[in-house]
Amino acid sequence: MKLTQLLFRYWLVVVIYEIASGAVCAFIAQNKRRDQGIWFIIGLLLGIAGIVVALIMGRLPDEKAAKNNLLLDSTRRLRSGWRILLFLIAIFVLYYLLAVLAELTRVVPPQSLFFLFYIVILLVTFMMLRFVDKRRFASVGFPYHGKIFKEILLGFVIGTVMIGLVGWAELVVGAIKLNPRPDVSPLMLIRNFGLSLIFFAYFAMGEELLFRGYPYQALIEGTGVTGATILMSVVFGAMHLMNPQANLFSTVNTMLAGVWLSIAYLKTRSLYFPFGMHFSWNIVQSFFLSLPVSGLLTNRTLFIPTDYGPEWLTGGRYGPEAGAGTTAIMVIVIVYFILEKRIRPSYDFARLNERLQNSESDPSKGELQKGN
Repeated sequence: MKLTQLLFRYWLVVVIYEIASGAVCAFIAQNKRRDQGIWFIIGLLLGIAGIVVALIMGRLPDEKAAKNNLLLDSTRRLRSGWRILLFLIAIFVLYYLLAVLAELTRVVPPQSLFFLFYIVILLVTFMMLRFVDKRRFASVGFPYHGKIFKEILLGFVIGTVMIGLVGWAELVVGAIKLNPRPDVSPLMLIRNFGLSLIFFAYFAMGEELLFRGYPYQALIEGTGVTGATILMSVVFGAMHLMNPQANLFSTVNTMLAGVWLSIAYLKTRSLYFPFGMHFSWNIVQSFFLSLPVSGLLTNRTLFIPTDYGPEWLTGGRYGPEAGAGTTAIMVIVIVYFILEKRIRPSYDFARLNERLQNSESDPSKGELQKGN
């Protein structure tokens, strides 16, 4: 299909791209204290220039166009880098619009806007798969097969054992001490546990969808598994630099956690397994060990913790994720996952990942091969 036909068919994507180009330039201008109106127009012109370049490239002979086209690959599909950029721009625009709407209507409290962010991630992931990639939403990591619960449970057990070993080691050497909360009733503990379950399940799934979902999988297509895993893990670590008390040690450990969770996705080609590990690591660390999770400490915990140090072991106010125990357990499990051959996909990944030929999915093509 010619690029001009693609532009007319996906006119909504073109409009979003243009608005996003202007919005990004206006946002940068605001931070630089420049005229936002002028820079919004400049952004629109830059967006048009990009479309013109793509049109010129689309008129080249097929072989030459496939090799030199900066926008489309040999299958006339948006290259992975552009798809990732479109994904990020769509998140920025949609979240900004929804946040403004929420603020005007006061439907969502300001302190809850961050919850809205992961809903936007979900919506944009669906739109990218449905309208750009022409793939089923399940292909991002939510296949329906007979071992979904088993993958989540296996991840939950592994994550619990990992953080449990880290906490146990700190308790044994006297680096931390946990005192029961005398002023909390059993009913309050049950309530706190339930709230913690919901909170950490929501954010674990949100982070998996963002860092092991569409952008990571598109990056694999463009750079390969190794390059995508390293790059996304670096981004995963860098994003946590915004957390309270973050330091170099915590960033390195978070990068290792990114590798750990990425390999878990690659092993199963689903997000159930890494979600189970991510969720259990956080809930056990926060509620049962009552320690900070990436610098965040709540009062919905089972114990009152006391940190005796040393900081290189306990992680101090950032928590175990900035300590040497986490480094050791991450390295051990990463090596184990790389060598382990029994963990594998429980469905036909190639079939589910096929692009849809029609606007509606064909149920007969959606049947997945059950795992043995």
